[in-house]
Amino acid sequence: MGKILRAWTFWIRTELRGECSDHLDATVLQRIRAAEGNQRAAALFRDLNDGTTEVVVVSVWDSMESIQAYAGDPHTAPGIDPRDVPKLFDREPTVRHYAISSIPTEWTLPE
Repeated sequence: MGKILRAWTFWIRTELRGECSDHLDATVLQRIRAAEGNQRAAALFRDLNDGTTEVVVVSVWDSMESIQAYAGDPHTAPGIDPRDVPKLFDREPTVRHYAISSIPTEWTLPE
């Protein structure tokens, strides 16, 4: 199997968007980007116009083995700092993994 896109979605109150973005940039995304086998990572934000914002943390990996080495067991469980849980409006219970076709990684995620 080729490259893998890893994605996890959660929802926050819109007023926390700046704080969430700063936190992800300063901690989570740096940690993911530093992991062996990771090619890139980003956080995507979508205002739902109801006071909540959808956040998707996505990353591209060399292989499922790289993801398993980074995430541990089970590799489908999201890694959430317990201090951050109260700030989440809702969250998906599992992380999704997708095989990426031959599309260049540069088209998949911004740097």
